[in-house]
Amino acid sequence: MTERAANDPAATLSLLEDSLLTSIADQCPVLLTEALPQEAMQTFRSVFPHVTVLPPARQTVEGVLEAAANVRVIVATVRYVLDRAFFRSLPASVEVLALYSAGHGHVDLEAARERGLKIINTPNVLADSVADLAMALVLGAARRIVEGLDLMRSGQWTGFSPTLLLGRELRGQVLGIYGMGQIGREISIRAQGFGMNVAYRNRSMLPRELEVGARYIPDEEEFLGCCDVLLLAAPHTPETHKFLNAERIAQMKAGAVVVNVSRGELIDDDALIEALACGHIAAAGLDVFANEPDIDRRYLAMGNVFPLPHIGSATVEARTAMADVLVEGIERILLGEQAQNAL
Repeated sequence: MTERAANDPAATLSLLEDSLLTSIADQCPVLLTEALPQEAMQTFRSVFPHVTVLPPARQTVEGVLEAAANVRVIVATVRYVLDRAFFRSLPASVEVLALYSAGHGHVDLEAARERGLKIINTPNVLADSVADLAMALVLGAARRIVEGLDLMRSGQWTGFSPTLLLGRELRGQVLGIYGMGQIGREISIRAQGFGMNVAYRNRSMLPRELEVGARYIPDEEEFLGCCDVLLLAAPHTPETHKFLNAERIAQMKAGAVVVNVSRGELIDDDALIEALACGHIAAAGLDVFANEPDIDRRYLAMGNVFPLPHIGSATVEARTAMADVLVEGIERILLGEQAQNAL
């Protein structure tokens, strides 16, 4: 024991807790359903000596179940749909399900709790990365970036033209944010930096200090009708499933832009594709899709769609912070405490 610890009860307690955690972690096999970025892998391996990564050939729900024998913690990414059948088949050794995501629509939480699992996720660490990408999607859709790239790569560009690929400036446009959580608020701050006016629709009006200059519009039809750009940032729930359908699209301005950084299931694909094809919706910037990776391929054939492969949180900073949050939560659970990121 150090001299400081001998004279400081708090330091003594911290040392004892660290020693206990080391002992517990040594007896806590962890299964990662796929490899994480290098920095995130180092975070897990610096705490847990026994970390197994599922190889690509076994990265299926069945592969997870087979590899989970004698494992205490499973760290799962969003590629896996974990339903009631999965939890019924889960080996008895598994105690903790750590979701390497903020969203949890791919998990049957009720079935997981009935199984007796402790479940944690990664809230409050993705907002900056997702908000940055959201603005890239807004710009990419509004300024017809995909069409420009196609023109350059095809070799068909013939030089400057005053009428070539005319897009829309952001200044003075109304950005309507559907779902004003932390990500929505960060997007609002960035959008106002571009001179946009921000409106939002939420389950309830936020306290003024959290509105960060945005205007709350409780009426759905009024909200949709004011949007030059509609940005979806709400979680996927039964209430938000296929929120953007044909009826709501019809309430939007002709020539509006749609951006989605939430979950693909918030959009009725047939309705949005029809609106994009006829021009009622001028363009869409989509980072998420229903049924990933088996998405509706019609989107990829449309020049007015700016598609990205679900990379909203794909920064070194965010993915490392996600690992930090999960490791901290797992440690709290192993010590018999409540994890701050428990679901």
